[in-house]
Amino acid sequence: MSERAMKGTAGALIAATLRAYQVTHVFGMADPVHVFHALDRGAIQPVTVRDEKHGAIMAHGYAKATGRPGVCAATTGPGATNLVTGLFEASKSSVPVIALVQETPAHLVGKHAASEVDQAAALAPVSKWIGRIVNPAKAAEVTRAAFRVATSGRPGPAVVLCPADVMGQMAEAPVYAEPGCDRFPSFRSRASRGSIAAAATLLAAARRPVIVAGGGCILSQAWREVVELAEAYGIPVATTMTGRGVIADAHPLSVGVLGSSTGGRHGLGRIANRVLAEADLAFIIGSRTGQIVTSDWTLPRPGTKVIHLDVDPVETGRNIRTTVAMIGDARETLVDLLEHCREQKIRPEVETTAAYLGSLRAELAGLTEPLATSAALPIQPERLLREISRVVDAHTLITADASYVTGWALSHVENVAQGCTFISPRGTGGLGWGLPAAIGAKLADPRRTVICLTGDGGFGYVMNELETAARYRAKVLTVVFNNGTLAFQKHYEEKLFGTAIECDLLDVDYSEVARALKCGGERVVDPDRIGPALQRGLAAEGPYLVDVVIDPRAKAPIVSLESPGEASGH
Repeated sequence: MSERAMKGTAGALIAATLRAYQVTHVFGMADPVHVFHALDRGAIQPVTVRDEKHGAIMAHGYAKATGRPGVCAATTGPGATNLVTGLFEASKSSVPVIALVQETPAHLVGKHAASEVDQAAALAPVSKWIGRIVNPAKAAEVTRAAFRVATSGRPGPAVVLCPADVMGQMAEAPVYAEPGCDRFPSFRSRASRGSIAAAATLLAAARRPVIVAGGGCILSQAWREVVELAEAYGIPVATTMTGRGVIADAHPLSVGVLGSSTGGRHGLGRIANRVLAEADLAFIIGSRTGQIVTSDWTLPRPGTKVIHLDVDPVETGRNIRTTVAMIGDARETLVDLLEHCREQKIRPEVETTAAYLGSLRAELAGLTEPLATSAALPIQPERLLREISRVVDAHTLITADASYVTGWALSHVENVAQGCTFISPRGTGGLGWGLPAAIGAKLADPRRTVICLTGDGGFGYVMNELETAARYRAKVLTVVFNNGTLAFQKHYEEKLFGTAIECDLLDVDYSEVARALKCGGERVVDPDRIGPALQRGLAAEGPYLVDVVIDPRAKAPIVSLESPGEASGH
Protein backbone atom coordinates (compact mmCIF):
# COMPACT_ATOMS: atom_id res chain seq x y z
CA MET A 1 0.00 0.00 0.00
CA SER A 2 1.45 3.38 -0.96
CA GLU A 3 1.71 6.24 1.52
CA ARG A 4 -1.46 8.21 2.08
CA ALA A 5 -2.70 10.70 4.63
CA MET A 6 -5.54 9.26 6.68
CA LYS A 7 -7.89 10.74 9.21
CA GLY A 8 -9.37 8.43 11.83
CA THR A 9 -9.10 7.16 15.37
CA ALA A 10 -5.77 5.92 16.64
CA GLY A 11 -7.23 2.40 16.43
CA ALA A 12 -8.17 2.95 12.79
CA LEU A 13 -4.67 4.24 11.99
CA ILE A 14 -3.19 1.06 13.47
CA ALA A 15 -5.64 -1.12 11.55
CA ALA A 16 -4.77 0.62 8.28
CA THR A 17 -1.07 0.18 9.02
CA LEU A 18 -1.57 -3.56 9.54
CA ARG A 19 -3.26 -3.65 6.14
CA ALA A 20 -0.30 -1.82 4.61
CA TYR A 21 2.02 -4.53 5.98
CA GLN A 22 -0.16 -7.22 4.38
CA VAL A 23 -1.14 -8.77 7.72
CA THR A 24 -3.85 -11.38 7.13
CA HIS A 25 -4.72 -12.50 10.68
CA VAL A 26 -4.74 -10.99 14.17
CA PHE A 27 -4.92 -13.51 17.01
CA GLY A 28 -6.49 -12.29 20.24
CA MET A 29 -9.54 -11.32 22.28
CA ALA A 30 -10.98 -8.30 20.39
CA ASP A 31 -8.96 -5.68 22.28
CA PRO A 32 -7.74 -3.04 21.59
CA VAL A 33 -11.36 -2.75 20.54
CA HIS A 34 -10.90 0.33 18.34
CA VAL A 35 -8.34 -1.60 16.28
CA PHE A 36 -10.54 -4.66 15.84
CA HIS A 37 -13.58 -2.68 14.80
CA ALA A 38 -11.54 -0.80 12.19
CA LEU A 39 -9.98 -3.88 10.57
CA ASP A 40 -10.62 -4.39 6.87
CA ARG A 41 -12.36 -7.74 7.25
CA GLY A 42 -11.92 -8.43 3.54
CA ALA A 43 -8.16 -8.52 4.06
CA ILE A 44 -7.56 -9.24 7.76
CA GLN A 45 -9.28 -12.00 9.72
CA PRO A 46 -9.49 -11.44 13.48
CA VAL A 47 -9.16 -14.80 15.25
CA THR A 48 -10.76 -14.94 18.68
CA VAL A 49 -8.76 -17.35 20.84
CA ARG A 50 -9.52 -19.02 24.17
CA ASP A 51 -6.40 -17.65 25.91
CA GLU A 52 -4.18 -14.71 24.99
CA LYS A 53 -1.09 -16.87 25.51
CA HIS A 54 -2.32 -19.10 22.71
CA GLY A 55 -2.85 -16.05 20.52
CA ALA A 56 0.84 -15.17 20.88
CA ILE A 57 1.77 -18.76 20.02
CA MET A 58 -0.53 -18.73 16.98
CA ALA A 59 1.19 -15.55 15.81
CA HIS A 60 4.51 -17.38 16.24
CA GLY A 61 3.29 -20.27 14.08
CA TYR A 62 1.99 -17.78 11.52
CA ALA A 63 5.40 -16.08 11.36
CA LYS A 64 7.38 -19.28 10.93
CA ALA A 65 5.02 -20.59 8.24
CA THR A 66 5.04 -17.39 6.17
CA GLY A 67 8.27 -15.52 6.84
CA ARG A 68 6.11 -12.54 7.87
CA PRO A 69 5.69 -11.12 11.37
CA GLY A 70 2.70 -12.50 13.26
CA VAL A 71 0.31 -10.22 15.12
CA CYS A 72 -1.51 -10.94 18.38
CA ALA A 73 -3.61 -8.78 20.68
CA ALA A 74 -4.68 -8.65 24.31
CA THR A 75 -6.71 -6.61 26.72
CA THR A 76 -5.59 -4.81 29.86
CA GLY A 77 -4.17 -6.49 32.97
CA PRO A 78 -4.53 -10.28 33.00
CA GLY A 79 -4.94 -10.28 29.23
CA ALA A 80 -1.54 -8.61 28.93
CA THR A 81 0.14 -10.88 31.46
CA ASN A 82 -1.30 -13.94 29.72
CA LEU A 83 0.91 -13.03 26.76
CA VAL A 84 4.13 -13.53 28.72
CA THR A 85 4.68 -17.24 28.03
CA GLY A 86 4.01 -16.90 24.30
CA LEU A 87 6.22 -13.83 23.92
CA PHE A 88 8.94 -15.50 26.00
CA GLU A 89 9.18 -18.31 23.45
CA ALA A 90 9.20 -15.86 20.53
CA SER A 91 11.99 -13.91 22.21
CA LYS A 92 14.17 -16.95 22.84
CA SER A 93 13.42 -18.39 19.39
CA SER A 94 14.08 -15.05 17.62
CA VAL A 95 10.65 -14.87 15.97
CA PRO A 96 8.96 -11.54 15.14
CA VAL A 97 5.63 -11.40 16.95
CA ILE A 98 3.92 -8.03 17.31
CA ALA A 99 1.59 -7.68 20.28
CA LEU A 100 -1.06 -4.95 20.34
CA VAL A 101 -2.00 -4.57 24.00
CA GLN A 102 -4.79 -2.40 25.37
CA GLU A 103 -3.73 -0.39 28.39
CA THR A 104 -5.45 1.43 31.25
CA PRO A 105 -6.65 4.88 30.11
CA ALA A 106 -3.79 7.30 30.59
CA HIS A 107 -5.78 9.64 32.84
CA LEU A 108 -6.61 6.75 35.22
CA VAL A 109 -3.08 5.43 35.73
CA GLY A 110 -2.18 5.27 39.42
CA LYS A 111 -5.81 5.36 40.63
CA HIS A 112 -6.31 1.58 41.06
CA ALA A 113 -8.36 1.37 37.90
CA ALA A 114 -9.80 -2.04 37.06
CA SER A 115 -7.06 -4.53 36.07
CA GLU A 116 -4.34 -1.86 36.18
CA VAL A 117 -0.78 -3.18 36.14
CA ASP A 118 2.52 -1.82 34.86
CA GLN A 119 2.31 -3.63 31.54
CA ALA A 120 5.61 -2.27 30.23
CA ALA A 121 7.40 -3.70 33.28
CA ALA A 122 5.53 -7.01 33.00
CA LEU A 123 6.34 -7.53 29.32
CA ALA A 124 9.83 -6.00 29.13
CA PRO A 125 11.74 -9.20 30.09
CA VAL A 126 10.13 -11.14 27.21
CA SER A 127 10.14 -8.42 24.54
CA LYS A 128 12.72 -6.97 22.21
CA TRP A 129 11.05 -3.55 22.23
CA ILE A 130 8.05 -1.81 23.79
CA GLY A 131 6.36 1.32 22.44
CA ARG A 132 3.42 3.25 23.82
CA ILE A 133 0.98 5.40 21.86
CA VAL A 134 0.54 8.57 23.91
CA ASN A 135 -0.64 10.70 20.99
CA PRO A 136 -3.18 9.42 18.44
CA ALA A 137 -1.22 11.10 15.62
CA LYS A 138 1.69 8.77 16.47
CA ALA A 139 -0.31 5.52 16.26
CA ALA A 140 0.85 4.54 12.77
CA GLU A 141 4.41 5.67 13.47
CA VAL A 142 4.72 3.53 16.62
CA THR A 143 3.22 0.53 14.79
CA ARG A 144 5.76 0.93 11.98
CA ALA A 145 8.55 1.01 14.55
CA ALA A 146 7.27 -2.28 15.96
CA PHE A 147 7.48 -3.94 12.55
CA ARG A 148 10.94 -2.48 11.88
CA VAL A 149 12.39 -3.59 15.22
CA ALA A 150 10.72 -7.01 15.24
CA THR A 151 12.01 -8.00 11.79
CA SER A 152 15.53 -6.57 11.86
CA GLY A 153 18.77 -7.84 13.40
CA ARG A 154 17.98 -10.82 15.59
CA PRO A 155 14.17 -10.89 15.20
CA GLY A 156 11.94 -10.88 18.24
CA PRO A 157 8.65 -9.74 19.75
CA ALA A 158 7.67 -6.08 19.80
CA VAL A 159 4.86 -4.71 21.96
CA VAL A 160 2.62 -1.72 21.17
CA LEU A 161 0.84 -0.45 24.30
CA CYS A 162 -2.50 1.15 23.43
CA PRO A 163 -4.07 3.27 26.20
CA ALA A 164 -7.83 2.83 25.91
CA ASP A 165 -8.65 6.55 25.93
CA VAL A 166 -6.06 7.38 23.25
CA MET A 167 -7.32 4.64 20.91
CA GLY A 168 -10.64 6.41 20.35
CA GLN A 169 -9.19 9.85 19.72
CA MET A 170 -9.12 11.27 16.19
CA ALA A 171 -5.98 12.28 14.30
CA GLU A 172 -4.58 12.60 10.81
CA ALA A 173 -1.29 10.94 9.85
CA PRO A 174 0.44 9.25 6.92
CA VAL A 175 -0.18 5.50 6.69
CA TYR A 176 2.33 3.27 4.90
CA ALA A 177 4.61 0.25 5.31
CA GLU A 178 8.36 0.65 5.46
CA PRO A 179 9.95 -1.30 2.57
CA GLY A 180 11.07 -4.78 3.52
CA CYS A 181 9.65 -4.75 7.04
CA ASP A 182 6.66 -6.86 6.08
CA ARG A 183 9.07 -9.83 6.03
CA PHE A 184 12.05 -11.01 8.02
CA PRO A 185 14.95 -10.57 7.99
CA SER A 186 14.01 -7.09 6.81
CA PHE A 187 17.58 -5.80 6.58
CA ARG A 188 20.36 -8.26 5.81
CA SER A 189 23.87 -7.49 7.00
CA ARG A 190 27.00 -9.22 5.69
CA ALA A 191 30.11 -10.37 7.54
CA SER A 192 33.33 -8.49 6.91
CA ARG A 193 35.70 -9.51 4.12
CA GLY A 194 38.38 -10.20 6.69
CA SER A 195 36.25 -12.69 8.61
CA ILE A 196 35.23 -14.39 5.35
CA ALA A 197 38.86 -14.79 4.33
CA ALA A 198 39.78 -16.12 7.79
CA ALA A 199 36.93 -18.62 7.72
CA ALA A 200 37.92 -19.82 4.26
CA THR A 201 41.48 -20.37 5.47
CA LEU A 202 40.21 -22.56 8.33
CA LEU A 203 37.99 -24.51 5.94
CA ALA A 204 40.94 -25.12 3.62
CA ALA A 205 42.98 -26.62 6.44
CA ALA A 206 40.22 -28.75 7.98
CA ARG A 207 40.20 -32.54 7.62
CA ARG A 208 37.14 -33.38 9.69
CA PRO A 209 34.89 -30.30 9.51
CA VAL A 210 31.21 -30.28 10.39
CA ILE A 211 28.54 -27.67 9.79
CA VAL A 212 26.21 -26.99 12.74
CA ALA A 213 23.12 -25.38 11.21
CA GLY A 214 20.98 -23.59 13.77
CA GLY A 215 17.59 -21.95 13.74
CA GLY A 216 19.14 -18.82 12.30
CA CYS A 217 19.56 -20.71 9.02
CA ILE A 218 15.79 -21.23 8.90
CA LEU A 219 15.01 -17.64 9.87
CA SER A 220 17.44 -16.39 7.22
CA GLN A 221 16.19 -18.93 4.64
CA ALA A 222 19.79 -20.03 4.15
CA TRP A 223 19.14 -23.74 3.67
CA ARG A 224 20.19 -23.78 0.00
CA GLU A 225 23.47 -22.03 0.75
CA VAL A 226 24.25 -24.35 3.68
CA VAL A 227 23.76 -27.42 1.51
CA GLU A 228 25.70 -25.86 -1.36
CA LEU A 229 28.67 -25.32 0.96
CA ALA A 230 28.37 -28.86 2.32
CA GLU A 231 28.20 -30.42 -1.14
CA ALA A 232 31.05 -28.31 -2.50
CA TYR A 233 33.47 -29.63 0.11
CA GLY A 234 31.90 -32.84 1.40
CA ILE A 235 31.13 -31.46 4.86
CA PRO A 236 28.61 -33.27 7.09
CA VAL A 237 25.67 -31.16 8.26
CA ALA A 238 24.25 -31.48 11.77
CA THR A 239 21.36 -29.28 12.83
CA THR A 240 20.10 -27.90 16.09
CA MET A 241 16.48 -28.62 16.96
CA THR A 242 15.34 -25.29 15.52
CA GLY A 243 17.58 -25.85 12.51
CA ARG A 244 15.60 -28.95 11.52
CA GLY A 245 14.72 -28.57 7.85
CA VAL A 246 18.01 -27.08 6.67
CA ILE A 247 18.86 -30.39 4.99
CA ALA A 248 16.69 -33.35 4.05
CA ASP A 249 17.30 -36.50 6.11
CA ALA A 250 17.92 -38.56 2.98
CA HIS A 251 20.86 -36.38 1.94
CA PRO A 252 24.09 -38.37 2.28
CA LEU A 253 25.73 -35.53 4.24
CA SER A 254 22.88 -35.17 6.75
CA VAL A 255 23.81 -36.47 10.21
CA GLY A 256 20.68 -35.48 12.15
CA VAL A 257 19.78 -33.27 15.10
CA LEU A 258 22.48 -32.57 17.67
CA GLY A 259 22.20 -32.54 21.39
CA SER A 260 21.13 -34.19 24.58
CA SER A 261 17.43 -34.41 23.68
CA THR A 262 18.06 -36.60 20.62
CA GLY A 263 21.34 -38.29 21.55
CA GLY A 264 20.12 -41.14 23.73
CA ARG A 265 20.38 -44.85 22.98
CA HIS A 266 17.61 -44.86 20.36
CA GLY A 267 18.12 -41.31 19.14
CA LEU A 268 19.43 -40.37 15.74
CA GLY A 269 21.27 -37.50 17.42
CA ARG A 270 23.93 -39.99 18.46
CA ILE A 271 25.38 -39.75 14.97
CA ALA A 272 25.43 -35.95 14.94
CA ASN A 273 27.00 -35.85 18.40
CA ARG A 274 29.70 -38.32 17.38
CA VAL A 275 30.56 -36.43 14.20
CA LEU A 276 30.85 -33.16 16.14
CA ALA A 277 32.97 -34.85 18.82
CA GLU A 278 35.39 -36.09 16.13
CA ALA A 279 35.54 -32.76 14.26
CA ASP A 280 38.65 -30.62 13.98
CA LEU A 281 36.53 -27.67 12.79
CA ALA A 282 32.94 -26.77 13.71
CA PHE A 283 31.26 -24.18 11.51
CA ILE A 284 28.34 -22.99 13.66
CA ILE A 285 25.73 -21.00 11.76
CA GLY A 286 22.85 -19.23 13.47
CA SER A 287 22.91 -20.99 16.85
CA ARG A 288 22.90 -19.56 20.37
CA THR A 289 25.00 -22.58 21.50
CA GLY A 290 22.66 -23.35 24.38
CA GLN A 291 22.74 -26.19 26.87
CA ILE A 292 20.85 -28.86 24.92
CA VAL A 293 22.50 -28.53 21.52
CA THR A 294 26.01 -28.57 23.03
CA SER A 295 25.24 -31.46 25.39
CA ASP A 296 25.84 -29.30 28.48
CA TRP A 297 28.57 -27.36 26.68
CA THR A 298 30.76 -30.44 26.22
CA LEU A 299 30.63 -30.18 22.41
CA PRO A 300 32.54 -29.13 20.40
CA ARG A 301 35.44 -30.60 22.34
CA PRO A 302 38.39 -28.51 23.53
CA GLY A 303 40.87 -28.03 20.72
CA THR A 304 38.24 -28.00 17.99
CA LYS A 305 38.52 -24.82 15.96
CA VAL A 306 35.24 -22.93 15.70
CA ILE A 307 33.82 -20.57 13.10
CA HIS A 308 30.64 -18.95 14.42
CA LEU A 309 28.39 -17.05 12.02
CA ASP A 310 25.52 -15.16 13.63
CA VAL A 311 23.59 -11.96 13.07
CA ASP A 312 23.99 -11.09 16.75
CA PRO A 313 27.52 -10.30 17.99
CA VAL A 314 26.41 -11.12 21.53
CA GLU A 315 26.24 -14.82 20.61
CA THR A 316 29.64 -15.45 18.99
CA GLY A 317 32.04 -16.52 21.71
CA ARG A 318 29.37 -16.45 24.44
CA ASN A 319 29.65 -20.14 25.36
CA ILE A 320 32.31 -21.60 23.07
CA ARG A 321 35.78 -20.28 22.34
CA THR A 322 35.53 -19.00 18.78
CA THR A 323 38.44 -18.91 16.36
CA VAL A 324 36.69 -16.79 13.74
CA ALA A 325 33.53 -14.76 14.44
CA MET A 326 31.42 -13.77 11.43
CA ILE A 327 28.75 -11.18 12.16
CA GLY A 328 26.03 -11.04 9.56
CA ASP A 329 22.97 -12.59 7.98
CA ALA A 330 23.49 -16.31 7.39
CA ARG A 331 22.26 -16.44 3.80
CA GLU A 332 24.06 -13.34 2.52
CA THR A 333 27.30 -14.19 4.31
CA LEU A 334 27.34 -17.75 2.97
CA VAL A 335 26.84 -16.40 -0.55
CA ASP A 336 29.97 -14.26 -0.05
CA LEU A 337 31.91 -17.13 1.51
CA LEU A 338 31.10 -19.49 -1.35
CA GLU A 339 32.15 -16.89 -3.89
CA HIS A 340 35.41 -16.26 -2.03
CA CYS A 341 36.20 -19.97 -1.87
CA ARG A 342 35.57 -20.33 -5.60
CA GLU A 343 37.77 -17.36 -6.40
CA GLN A 344 40.58 -18.63 -4.18
CA LYS A 345 40.16 -22.21 -5.45
CA ILE A 346 39.91 -23.55 -1.92
CA ARG A 347 39.76 -27.34 -1.82
CA PRO A 348 39.86 -28.89 1.67
CA GLU A 349 40.76 -32.56 1.89
CA VAL A 350 37.88 -33.77 4.04
CA GLU A 351 38.38 -37.18 5.65
CA THR A 352 34.80 -37.78 6.84
CA THR A 353 33.26 -39.67 3.92
CA ALA A 354 29.69 -40.45 2.98
CA ALA A 355 30.54 -44.14 3.38
CA TYR A 356 31.58 -43.56 6.99
CA LEU A 357 28.36 -41.67 7.71
CA GLY A 358 26.40 -44.49 6.08
CA SER A 359 28.05 -47.02 8.38
CA LEU A 360 27.03 -44.97 11.43
CA ARG A 361 23.43 -44.89 10.20
CA ALA A 362 23.42 -48.64 9.61
CA GLU A 363 24.80 -49.27 13.09
CA LEU A 364 22.09 -47.19 14.70
CA ALA A 365 19.36 -48.70 12.53
CA GLY A 366 20.16 -52.04 14.11
CA LEU A 367 18.97 -50.59 17.42
CA THR A 368 16.04 -48.53 16.23
CA GLU A 369 14.45 -50.66 13.51
CA PRO A 370 12.97 -53.28 15.88
CA LEU A 371 11.13 -50.53 17.74
CA ALA A 372 10.01 -48.76 14.55
CA THR A 373 8.42 -51.98 13.28
CA SER A 374 7.22 -53.31 16.63
CA ALA A 375 3.76 -54.84 16.95
CA ALA A 376 3.90 -54.64 20.74
CA LEU A 377 1.07 -53.43 22.93
CA PRO A 378 0.95 -50.80 24.26
CA ILE A 379 2.22 -49.16 21.09
CA GLN A 380 5.89 -48.21 20.99
CA PRO A 381 6.32 -44.50 20.19
CA GLU A 382 8.96 -45.32 17.56
CA ARG A 383 6.32 -47.32 15.65
CA LEU A 384 3.95 -44.35 15.77
CA LEU A 385 6.74 -42.07 14.53
CA ARG A 386 7.47 -44.43 11.63
CA GLU A 387 3.82 -44.34 10.61
CA ILE A 388 3.81 -40.54 10.82
CA SER A 389 6.92 -40.41 8.61
CA ARG A 390 5.05 -42.37 5.95
CA VAL A 391 2.47 -39.59 5.52
CA VAL A 392 4.96 -36.71 5.51
CA ASP A 393 5.63 -35.11 2.13
CA ALA A 394 7.27 -31.97 0.78
CA HIS A 395 4.23 -29.87 1.74
CA THR A 396 4.04 -31.02 5.37
CA LEU A 397 4.75 -28.79 8.36
CA ILE A 398 5.18 -30.53 11.71
CA THR A 399 4.58 -28.65 14.95
CA ALA A 400 5.98 -30.58 17.88
CA ASP A 401 5.11 -29.81 21.47
CA ALA A 402 7.72 -29.71 24.23
CA SER A 403 9.00 -32.52 26.46
CA TYR A 404 9.17 -36.11 25.16
CA VAL A 405 7.44 -35.34 21.87
CA THR A 406 10.24 -32.95 20.91
CA GLY A 407 12.93 -35.59 21.29
CA TRP A 408 10.89 -38.25 19.54
CA ALA A 409 9.75 -36.09 16.64
CA LEU A 410 13.01 -34.30 15.93
CA SER A 411 14.90 -37.58 16.08
CA HIS A 412 12.57 -39.98 14.29
CA VAL A 413 10.11 -38.20 11.99
CA GLU A 414 11.71 -38.11 8.57
CA ASN A 415 12.25 -34.69 7.06
CA VAL A 416 11.81 -34.99 3.29
CA ALA A 417 12.10 -31.34 2.27
CA GLN A 418 14.09 -28.21 3.00
CA GLY A 419 12.82 -25.08 4.66
CA CYS A 420 10.46 -24.53 7.55
CA THR A 421 9.25 -28.10 7.92
CA PHE A 422 9.41 -28.44 11.74
CA ILE A 423 8.64 -25.92 14.44
CA SER A 424 8.84 -26.54 18.17
CA PRO A 425 9.21 -24.44 21.35
CA ARG A 426 12.92 -24.91 21.77
CA GLY A 427 13.58 -21.41 23.03
CA THR A 428 11.93 -22.23 26.35
CA GLY A 429 10.57 -25.78 26.12
CA GLY A 430 7.13 -24.77 27.38
CA LEU A 431 4.33 -27.33 27.31
CA GLY A 432 1.08 -26.68 25.48
CA TRP A 433 2.66 -25.00 22.48
CA GLY A 434 2.11 -27.37 19.57
CA LEU A 435 -1.62 -27.00 18.88
CA PRO A 436 -1.82 -23.17 18.90
CA ALA A 437 1.30 -22.99 16.70
CA ALA A 438 -0.27 -25.46 14.28
CA ILE A 439 -3.49 -23.44 14.08
CA GLY A 440 -1.57 -20.24 13.40
CA ALA A 441 0.56 -21.93 10.73
CA LYS A 442 -2.44 -23.50 8.99
CA LEU A 443 -4.47 -20.28 8.89
CA ALA A 444 -1.38 -18.50 7.55
CA ASP A 445 -0.79 -21.02 4.75
CA PRO A 446 -3.88 -23.17 4.07
CA ARG A 447 -2.10 -24.99 1.23
CA ARG A 448 0.25 -26.79 3.60
CA THR A 449 -0.48 -29.99 5.46
CA VAL A 450 -0.03 -29.18 9.14
CA ILE A 451 0.39 -31.99 11.67
CA CYS A 452 0.60 -31.27 15.39
CA LEU A 453 2.40 -33.83 17.57
CA THR A 454 1.73 -33.51 21.28
CA GLY A 455 1.76 -35.53 24.46
CA ASP A 456 -1.33 -35.89 26.59
CA GLY A 457 0.29 -33.74 29.28
CA GLY A 458 1.00 -30.84 26.93
CA PHE A 459 -2.33 -31.24 25.15
CA GLY A 460 -4.11 -30.71 28.46
CA TYR A 461 -2.86 -27.11 28.46
CA VAL A 462 -4.50 -26.20 25.17
CA MET A 463 -7.27 -28.62 24.26
CA ASN A 464 -9.80 -25.77 24.39
CA GLU A 465 -8.25 -24.37 21.20
CA LEU A 466 -9.69 -27.32 19.24
CA GLU A 467 -12.91 -25.32 19.28
CA THR A 468 -10.98 -22.40 17.76
CA ALA A 469 -9.64 -24.69 15.04
CA ALA A 470 -13.17 -25.87 14.28
CA ARG A 471 -14.62 -22.35 14.34
CA TYR A 472 -12.08 -21.06 11.82
CA ARG A 473 -11.92 -24.32 9.84
CA ALA A 474 -8.18 -24.73 10.48
CA LYS A 475 -7.62 -28.21 9.06
CA VAL A 476 -4.93 -29.43 11.46
CA LEU A 477 -4.23 -33.11 12.14
CA THR A 478 -3.38 -33.51 15.83
CA VAL A 479 -1.71 -36.72 17.04
CA VAL A 480 -1.74 -37.21 20.81
CA PHE A 481 0.99 -39.46 22.22
CA ASN A 482 -1.17 -40.69 25.07
CA ASN A 483 0.78 -42.53 27.76
CA GLY A 484 -1.46 -41.46 30.63
CA THR A 485 1.32 -39.75 32.54
CA LEU A 486 3.68 -36.80 32.64
CA ALA A 487 6.41 -39.12 31.42
CA PHE A 488 9.39 -36.76 31.42
CA GLN A 489 8.72 -35.76 35.02
CA LYS A 490 7.92 -39.31 36.09
CA HIS A 491 11.04 -40.86 34.62
CA TYR A 492 13.18 -38.01 35.93
CA GLU A 493 11.87 -38.53 39.47
CA GLU A 494 12.29 -42.29 39.19
CA LYS A 495 15.92 -41.85 38.20
CA LEU A 496 16.57 -39.48 41.10
CA PHE A 497 14.51 -41.10 43.85
CA GLY A 498 13.46 -44.54 42.59
CA THR A 499 9.82 -43.48 42.61
CA ALA A 500 7.56 -40.69 41.35
CA ILE A 501 4.67 -38.81 42.92
CA GLU A 502 1.52 -37.35 41.34
CA CYS A 503 2.56 -37.79 37.71
CA ASP A 504 -0.07 -40.21 36.43
CA LEU A 505 -3.21 -38.97 34.69
CA LEU A 506 -6.64 -40.49 34.14
CA ASP A 507 -7.23 -42.56 31.01
CA VAL A 508 -8.85 -39.93 28.81
CA ASP A 509 -9.88 -40.61 25.22
CA TYR A 510 -8.95 -37.28 23.67
CA SER A 511 -10.78 -38.14 20.48
CA GLU A 512 -14.00 -37.83 22.51
CA VAL A 513 -12.86 -34.39 23.61
CA ALA A 514 -12.18 -33.50 19.96
CA ARG A 515 -15.65 -34.58 18.88
CA ALA A 516 -17.23 -32.59 21.72
CA LEU A 517 -15.37 -29.52 20.46
CA LYS A 518 -16.71 -30.00 16.91
CA CYS A 519 -13.63 -31.71 15.42
CA GLY A 520 -13.26 -35.23 14.06
CA GLY A 521 -11.32 -37.85 15.95
CA GLU A 522 -10.61 -41.47 16.79
CA ARG A 523 -8.56 -43.52 19.27
CA VAL A 524 -5.93 -46.07 18.23
CA VAL A 525 -4.64 -48.89 20.43
CA ASP A 526 -3.41 -51.28 17.69
CA PRO A 527 -0.23 -50.32 15.79
CA ASP A 528 -1.62 -51.71 12.55
CA ARG A 529 -4.44 -49.18 12.73
CA ILE A 530 -2.19 -46.10 13.03
CA GLY A 531 -1.64 -45.65 9.30
CA PRO A 532 -5.32 -45.85 8.29
CA ALA A 533 -6.27 -43.47 11.11
CA LEU A 534 -3.71 -40.91 9.95
CA GLN A 535 -5.01 -41.18 6.40
CA ARG A 536 -8.58 -40.60 7.57
CA GLY A 537 -7.40 -37.57 9.51
CA LEU A 538 -5.63 -36.12 6.49
CA ALA A 539 -8.67 -36.74 4.30
CA ALA A 540 -11.12 -35.14 6.77
CA GLU A 541 -12.72 -31.85 5.80
CA GLY A 542 -11.86 -30.15 9.09
CA PRO A 543 -9.56 -30.49 12.11
CA TYR A 544 -9.05 -34.08 13.24
CA LEU A 545 -7.43 -35.72 16.26
CA VAL A 546 -5.91 -39.19 16.53
CA ASP A 547 -5.44 -40.31 20.14
CA VAL A 548 -2.76 -43.03 20.17
CA VAL A 549 -2.24 -45.08 23.34
CA ILE A 550 1.51 -45.60 23.75
CA ASP A 551 3.69 -47.43 26.26
CA PRO A 552 4.07 -45.30 29.43
CA ARG A 553 7.46 -46.95 30.10
CA ALA A 554 8.94 -45.71 26.80
CA LYS A 555 11.51 -42.94 27.08
CA ALA A 556 12.41 -40.30 24.54
CA PRO A 557 16.10 -40.31 23.50
CA ILE A 558 17.04 -37.78 26.19
CA VAL A 559 20.51 -38.51 27.52
CA SER A 560 19.90 -37.28 31.08
CA LEU A 561 17.09 -39.79 31.63
CA GLU A 562 19.10 -42.87 30.65
CA SER A 563 21.07 -45.17 32.87
CA PRO A 564 24.87 -45.02 32.70
CA GLY A 565 26.16 -46.75 29.57
CA GLU A 566 22.87 -46.52 27.65
CA ALA A 567 23.76 -43.42 25.64
CA SER A 568 26.88 -43.12 23.57
CA GLY A 569 26.34 -39.84 21.82
CA HIS A 570 29.94 -38.72 22.27
